[in-house]
Amino acid sequence: METTKKRISRTKLLTRLLILAFGLIVGRLFQLQIIDNQKYLALADAEQMRRFEIPARRGLIYAMDGKTPTKLVMNETIYTVFADPQIIKAADRDKLVEVLRQTIGGDLRNDFEALLDKKETRYQILATKVNRKQAELIKKEEFSGIGFQETSQRVYPEGKLAAQVLGFVNSEGGQYGVEGSLDKDLSGKNGLLKTVTDVSGVPLTIGNRDIDTPAEDGKNIVLSIDRNIQAQTEKILKNRLEKSGAKEGSVLVMDPQTGKIMAMANFPTYNPAEFFKVQDAAAFNNRTATAPYENGSVI
Repeated sequence: METTKKRISRTKLLTRLLILAFGLIVGRLFQLQIIDNQKYLALADAEQMRRFEIPARRGLIYAMDGKTPTKLVMNETIYTVFADPQIIKAADRDKLVEVLRQTIGGDLRNDFEALLDKKETRYQILATKVNRKQAELIKKEEFSGIGFQETSQRVYPEGKLAAQVLGFVNSEGGQYGVEGSLDKDLSGKNGLLKTVTDVSGVPLTIGNRDIDTPAEDGKNIVLSIDRNIQAQTEKILKNRLEKSGAKEGSVLVMDPQTGKIMAMANFPTYNPAEFFKVQDAAAFNNRTATAPYENGSVI
């Protein structure tokens, strides 16, 4: 009888302990999921959420071709090709090297083959300024461990035409000319994408917590300059300087009826796409607007 009572007491004690343990578990779950929900959600977001900047497209610059605007400055998409050596398959390596050489050629880094073998790193830049056609040919092969970063660069289809009027763009933004003076208008405003990513930092398409602020593209600028008058003025200026032996000169052409500037020519000049080759920064100045002159020399 006494043994039976002891068994009942032990059973009751065990039951109470189980109920207590279950209650503690439920209480802890309640605290984690209800009371501290926002705290741990914020911690999870800090680990999983990433911010990605959405670059704004820079505005274009136009001159006039008679009564029709024509592009003097455009944007071109270029790519940086990079590799994750840990993912590249050994069986694909030789073909990868061959495709990269045939497609990109001299724009590859000299040590790109050695970079493919650096397994201790996961990001190696193989080439920069790869054009869209080259990038598509490489993407077509679907190599594991090869990625592309898209960026934009300025293109000047008319070469040196109106170089000092246009200016150029470097890593710090627009410099000189219209590119510099109207940099804020041309630049636009970058957007923001805040989204959940996987362990590799790749954005996931699932979930509804994405915060997407669209980019505001830059404004297009239309100049009063006429490309044909500009080209002819630059040609005449260069010829006259060569005949006279003068080292530099500038010409401004204005419509006397409206006051519109039709041409602003300077010599020596440069190619805005190759501004980094200029040795004397004075070549960047638009002398028609900045250089002092004697009043009597105006014709």
